[in-house]
Amino acid sequence: AISHGRTQKPASHLSITPLPQMAMELEPIEMPAASSSAPAPAAAQPSSTSATNPANPNLFDLETYISRYETNSETRLQRLLLVSSQSKSDDAARQAYRLADRQCRDASNVRTYRQVFGGPVAMGASSAAAAAGSGSGEAAGESPSVAMIPPELAGGANGSGSNGGNTAAATLTPAAFEHNPSKYGLSFDATFATTTDHASQMHLQTLEARLSQAQSHLAKEAIRTAYLALAEHHRLRGDLRESLRKLLRSRDFCTNTRQSGTVCLLVIELGVDMRNYALVKDYVAKAEHTTDLLHTDPLFAAKLRAASGLAYLHEGRYAEAARKFATVQSELTNQFPTVLSAEDLALYGSLLGMAALDRSELHDLILDSSAFKGRMELIPTLREALRHYVLAEYGPALALLTTLRPQLDLDLHLRPHAETLLHMIRDRCVVQYFSPYSKVSLVTMSDCFAVSSDEMEIIVAKLVRSGKIRGARINSLDKTLVAESPGQYRRRHKVETKKKISKLGNNFLNETEGMMLRLSCVENDLVVSEGRSGRGGMWGSSGGHTGGGGGRRGRGAGRNARRGVGGLISSGAGALANMMMGDAAGGEAMMAYGIDDESSSDDGGPGLHEVGDDMMDVDDYANPEGV
Repeated sequence: AISHGRTQKPASHLSITPLPQMAMELEPIEMPAASSSAPAPAAAQPSSTSATNPANPNLFDLETYISRYETNSETRLQRLLLVSSQSKSDDAARQAYRLADRQCRDASNVRTYRQVFGGPVAMGASSAAAAAGSGSGEAAGESPSVAMIPPELAGGANGSGSNGGNTAAATLTPAAFEHNPSKYGLSFDATFATTTDHASQMHLQTLEARLSQAQSHLAKEAIRTAYLALAEHHRLRGDLRESLRKLLRSRDFCTNTRQSGTVCLLVIELGVDMRNYALVKDYVAKAEHTTDLLHTDPLFAAKLRAASGLAYLHEGRYAEAARKFATVQSELTNQFPTVLSAEDLALYGSLLGMAALDRSELHDLILDSSAFKGRMELIPTLREALRHYVLAEYGPALALLTTLRPQLDLDLHLRPHAETLLHMIRDRCVVQYFSPYSKVSLVTMSDCFAVSSDEMEIIVAKLVRSGKIRGARINSLDKTLVAESPGQYRRRHKVETKKKISKLGNNFLNETEGMMLRLSCVENDLVVSEGRSGRGGMWGSSGGHTGGGGGRRGRGAGRNARRGVGGLISSGAGALANMMMGDAAGGEAMMAYGIDDESSSDDGGPGLHEVGDDMMDVDDYANPEGV
């Protein structure tokens, strides 16, 4: 466990917390003391150096786990609330509620405090006061982390909010889960909430006055700093949406690439906290355009890679996420505590690599990589599981991963994907186990993978149907999985190849015939041109008779004739042309050659039964120039 050496502030002494890696050129503003009538419970003392108890790997060590993250960060609070609502251990849930209560008091985060500890009655009674003190018109009971991002902020500064469903409202934050802190002796402190609301409102008015003063002097640096102070104030209070607005406004007053890159990184952190991964991807792309900062600051580039990995993870693109986490520079250890810890990078990279990468890529990016190999020492259980996996000892590898399941279920980012990833790893192990054999007993496989023979048969059947195990059959009587012989494989491959060749030949013949027909139409001026006012399109022009009104029947030629444009083609050729062009209605007008009962056109021109000398006959059209 790595401690950052930060001390908790007393609840009665609240001040601005500087933004990470940002020089705040503002004097600290002291806020009025909060009520101390209901003191917050004391935090538990750290006692272990591992996230799991060595005596019992299934016992989750909350204190060691939560010490990896920034003291007043949103990710720390969300992880505490996730543990408090989803942990199966009452001791862990009680401790998580106490730590979350302490953080809400220290950061003046009354919004989340009301949502988690208030309950319906307390939230309803205090919603009016909270709405008046928030400055944003939102109800106190509404979660800013779950609220929908407005269109102008959904996709970054350019307003592109298309993210395939990854909006801020698409995923609920842990604060939106069902909480019951009263079960563990924690009650809502209305006095603290009211007093802190009043103090926060006074603090906000002071910051806004500084912003107005900086705007009146047209000082870009002072305006930028004032916006950053407002963003930090709203972030600590849990109003992430308003914090995002202020950050985006501060970006307009940045004077160099380092300032722009730092603001992009702060927006990325907020995007991760708000579950808006489209915003994360947009601002990662914006930050990557600051090439001078990328080359001079390796930590900045490493943070962008880690944020990209999280975005890919939540999109279900596990292979891309594994590559991003595995290629994070070794310089990044615990310098990103507002989003990820060094243990998280090792856990995400290793687990995703086992689930989505093949063996060669797994060796190159994880096992043989000098940058990632050192991270594996932070999670010994996962390191041993990966070692067994590489040695094809799939039973011990899966058993070790099973011991990590409680930790995965309490992870903020892996929880929705834990079951899917473990199933992917198991399926990959089964495929690799069977690959060198021609016949395997399902009973033996079930013993190796610690499942029943019936479950193993279901797993193997699913893999055969999905094509991950090709050319194999299950013998349910003998409980065996039999691969096809080399002769069967060659015959099957031969049949598949014949089918492919036949399909390619038919496609080639159809395309060639169509091309020849189109060329014949062009050579004989049998084309359709775009109609114009007074002229209109027509079937053929040079070789046809120009009868003033054209024929009466023929939907193509007759329509153009009624527009006053001549041009008449024989009925048979017109019908064939209409069928070629896909004009289904042409059958109403151009029937078989010579069926029309009218032998002459309206102006005495050649009738439909008469074929001019320079007209093209149906047979000539079908086979022009003897082709």
